[in-house]
Amino acid sequence: MFERVGHAEKMLFTRELSVLLKSGVSLRESMVSLERQSKFFSMKRILRQVILDIENGQTLAHAFGRYPRVFNPLYINLLYIGEQSGNLVINLEYLSDQLNRSYVLQKKVQGILLYPCIVLLSAGLLGSFISVFILPKLIRLFDSFEVALPLSTRVLLWFSVFMRDFGKEMLAGVFLALVSFRFLILLSWIRLLWHRTLLSTPLLGSFLRNVSLAMMFRDLGVMLQSGLSISKAVEIEAGITKNLAYARMLREWHEMLLQGKSIAGGIQGKYKLLMPETVVKMIAAGEKSGKLDETFLYLSDFLDAEVDRTAKNFTVLLEPTLLFIIGGTVAFLALAILSPIYSLTGSIHR
Repeated sequence: MFERVGHAEKMLFTRELSVLLKSGVSLRESMVSLERQSKFFSMKRILRQVILDIENGQTLAHAFGRYPRVFNPLYINLLYIGEQSGNLVINLEYLSDQLNRSYVLQKKVQGILLYPCIVLLSAGLLGSFISVFILPKLIRLFDSFEVALPLSTRVLLWFSVFMRDFGKEMLAGVFLALVSFRFLILLSWIRLLWHRTLLSTPLLGSFLRNVSLAMMFRDLGVMLQSGLSISKAVEIEAGITKNLAYARMLREWHEMLLQGKSIAGGIQGKYKLLMPETVVKMIAAGEKSGKLDETFLYLSDFLDAEVDRTAKNFTVLLEPTLLFIIGGTVAFLALAILSPIYSLTGSIHR
């Protein structure tokens, strides 16, 4: 199956299905209604097939399980547990809340990255335009001056000559490097190394760690509250976690749980890069009290707040930093271009 459904679309579908079932509408009628009002071809196609499967006596979990690219194991298992226990509406509400929180968290991360990307891309395009169309003309103009050029102008001229002579090769090299990295990152051991490197990066690493942990703990808490065992929940989360460093950690957790060990006992002092010490202590307290699901959900909310705080602080620091960089670049260009013109004007007056 090559169906693709957006995160927001899946979130809205789950929420509307839970509302319809809660209001007393039958499962088939709910699915037919949602299929009719869906504006996306992929989702309509999936729902048509799901309706046929339901009419043929299949469970909802089995019908959606045919589309693993759209509905991950967490989604399918919560549907299965909900149908088996008679708590399908409750589990759909869990899923709706989980998808909504994940969506909000993704938007926070995208919002942080969007502003610097736009500013830096604009600066890069402007710099390329100046290098290709303006600096070559200035070279001929400045070469005719019989005055000593300032250092800033000489640096600018050197950069212009370099771009003229090697610009195409440099751009081709950058493109080749990006493509090579894109293919190399498909190798699991390189992607694992890359993920660990990102988590080790100052400032960015702690932010990415909080994002990954917030999503991971929310998934685990929702699965435990829906009735899954801790071992099964950890196994499912290991399969859907995108960060391979955390996926490996979760697989080790699963092995410990199968051996009858506690999570906290096996992770004490072992995952310093991946988990803060306070988080480990809270997990230990949750295991002792038998309220691990509540602990996971509390940790998720706590880390969400940390992500939000970091995002706001990052934005506050980023704006003046970018303005300083762009202002410094503009000042350098103005000095490099205007200084020899003033020198020439002064020599003419003399």
